[in-house]
Amino acid sequence: MQSPSPRVRCSLSPSAFLAALTLASGSIPAASVRAQAARVPTPESVLGYRVGADRKLADWGEITGYFARLAAATPAVFIETLGKSTMGQSLIAAIVSTPENVRRREDIFAAQRQLADPRILKASDEGALYANQPAVLVIQCNIHADEIASSQMVMELAYRLATNDTLQAELRNAVVILIPSVNPDGEQMVVDWYRSQLGTKWEGGEMPWIYNKYTGHDDNRDWFMMTQVETKLVTHALYEEWLPEIFYDVHQQGAEGSRLFVPPFLDPVDPNIDPLIVRGIGLIGAEMSTALESKGKSGVVDHAVYDMWWHGGARSTPARHNMIGLLTEAASVKVATPIVQTDSELTGHERGLPTYERSVNFPNPWKAGRWTLRDIVDYELIASEALVHLASVERERYVRDFVTLGRRELAMGQSDSVKAWEIPLQQRDGSAAIAMMDALRLGGIEMVTTDSSHIIPMAQPFRAHAKDLLEIQHYPKRLLWPGGPPEQPYDVTGWTLPLQMGVRVRALTELPKQLSTTPFIGVGGPAARSNIDAKHTSDYSLLARSITDFKKVTVGAGANHYTLTRLPRIAVYRPWTGNMDEGWCRWVLEQFHLPYVSLTDSVAKAGKLRDHFDVLLVPDMSLREMRDGNSPAESPPRYAGGLGTAGIEAIREFVTNGGTLVLLDHASELATESLGVPVKRIVVPRRLTDETRSRAAGAGESTEPLYAPGSILRVLVDTTNAVAFGMPDTAAVYFTNSVTFDVTAASQVRVIARYPERGDDILLSGYLQGASQIAGKAAAITAPVGRGHVVMFGFRPQHRGQSYGTFRMLFNALLAGGGSATQ
Repeated sequence: MQSPSPRVRCSLSPSAFLAALTLASGSIPAASVRAQAARVPTPESVLGYRVGADRKLADWGEITGYFARLAAATPAVFIETLGKSTMGQSLIAAIVSTPENVRRREDIFAAQRQLADPRILKASDEGALYANQPAVLVIQCNIHADEIASSQMVMELAYRLATNDTLQAELRNAVVILIPSVNPDGEQMVVDWYRSQLGTKWEGGEMPWIYNKYTGHDDNRDWFMMTQVETKLVTHALYEEWLPEIFYDVHQQGAEGSRLFVPPFLDPVDPNIDPLIVRGIGLIGAEMSTALESKGKSGVVDHAVYDMWWHGGARSTPARHNMIGLLTEAASVKVATPIVQTDSELTGHERGLPTYERSVNFPNPWKAGRWTLRDIVDYELIASEALVHLASVERERYVRDFVTLGRRELAMGQSDSVKAWEIPLQQRDGSAAIAMMDALRLGGIEMVTTDSSHIIPMAQPFRAHAKDLLEIQHYPKRLLWPGGPPEQPYDVTGWTLPLQMGVRVRALTELPKQLSTTPFIGVGGPAARSNIDAKHTSDYSLLARSITDFKKVTVGAGANHYTLTRLPRIAVYRPWTGNMDEGWCRWVLEQFHLPYVSLTDSVAKAGKLRDHFDVLLVPDMSLREMRDGNSPAESPPRYAGGLGTAGIEAIREFVTNGGTLVLLDHASELATESLGVPVKRIVVPRRLTDETRSRAAGAGESTEPLYAPGSILRVLVDTTNAVAFGMPDTAAVYFTNSVTFDVTAASQVRVIARYPERGDDILLSGYLQGASQIAGKAAAITAPVGRGHVVMFGFRPQHRGQSYGTFRMLFNALLAGGGSATQ
């Protein structure tokens, strides 16, 4: 929401719209629905097979083709194109309801925008809207492209919603917005790969690349930062156009446990999520599980695996926008190839279902046997139709609660001690502040200005979203059992944007007196220049143009700088294991116009890398993933085997001959194990068990093993090191059970950044156990190897495109040691 001014796009006056809606809410003759259904094509009649048939998948062109034919055949369906995906596919949404509701969809959405912002909801309209306004719900499919079933199921769901007598009657009270795939590029990739491997021993195996141009599975971690085109398109529709009461994200999970997870979720619950949202999620989950049980579908679990803490997922971000955000997770098959499971393969879930046995949250275990794509489709159809039924029956409650939630946020914004957040205009890195404000603005957050700052008032409907991003997270300590290891959260524990992005903010107990309602508008990029200020991250995007214009460019801060007469030749190692961090590396480099080449295994093994490249960047991955890659049993020969001994040796020769090797997080293992860099790596144990704790105690270490599953930590920075040019002397880094370095004083290793000496000073946001094990240790180092050198980050400086405050460290590592750089 940009401002309290009305955004109503209603073609009728509110009273006329309500009168028309009341007239339209009469019964729909069953004969009329049946006659219409006879003219509507079924998915099977168009595809030539039943949705969910073994080894059959519709690709994106076939899915959009079916929806186009469906909309042409019935006025109960309207197709809206939200925009183009990253790779140019049409991202569509299908609006499905009664023909009358579909015809008046813009007026219904205009009324939703009033309901979402009680400040513009007229008392004279409120009662009539409660009595007549349909509930609006979004069902989003296939964000993770290899979780393919929902992209197929949604065609059958749309057909049934448009033609089934019972469902059409329920849709008098509901408007359903179907997003067949929020990742159409990935959907096409998965189908193409699956078809290419049919009939081979690799049928149903994983692709050798991520199923999105840049993010892979992390496309469901992008919903507060909104770095990707698809996230921006859907976010705009959610918070500026549709304003639904309910958002349902359809997923798949592993096959070792339940057949379907439905809410309620596990603890902990983020403190900024309203209790009414929590209850609403539980109610819908209960409706789904009861409907599945009544239709004989076993293996449904709730209160397992997925919690309500982390922010940034497709279902978790709407929960901070007064919407009921939920997901389901169905047991997967091998894409579209059936699986057969034995009793021994059904082991449950570590969180919520530790053994595959009957329990109060798992009352009817699925019996081992054959599990198919059609099984998933059936479960998802039942869950989706249960949601539609509940939304119809409880229409008025959802509409009223939507308003109640908005009013609660406004009231808390006025009564809480923090009345607003201030973002001063004077920042160390102004571009970071602009990027942060742009993310907030895209998320519907309102801002006003003073002469010296931007102000985010807390008395606004989407207060929870802003508050959750601006404040520090304190993840509760949760043990698997008393005295046992910590329970692993579903995702990360801290995400505070000002810390991640290096932006100075201040909580205000009072609103400033002189405010301008002029909305925040981002500024254009700076012009090319011969001096790049390393404090301003956006300046790095000017390098290519500046070198062309000025032939020589200095990069730095004050007396600390290096000079470039050309950009270094950068290679980014791209394994065939579908590495997400590699995708994020490419995305960040492209956003800042820093050219690179992807280095694959075969090119690396050919050797003579120094002839072609100055710098090699290896994203976060283990040495085993680099060296061994995919197993030949799981991937075709072209994509199996990894770098092997020859590739590792080629990288060693590259560095010793003067190249710069930049290693992120766990990739640092390459330097210590294969290049002889003399540091000890401190690594978080993969599983924090009693055995781990006993080993630590026996070695004289803390009895609490190191554990920080996605937290923001403080580091002390050597700003005289070229990698740290432009950084403050104290900074925040993102630590996701990452790596720390123990450096001996006698070595030639130079520390770029280290953690404070006191363990209590390290954690900034999230959760950290065993801080004493990294206190005083190095977070980033550089070391000579032959005539070249290695830069080792124990964290990911470009983590998920969010850690803007450490982007410059990555850029400096790539630029200062390669090509023409001189200091």
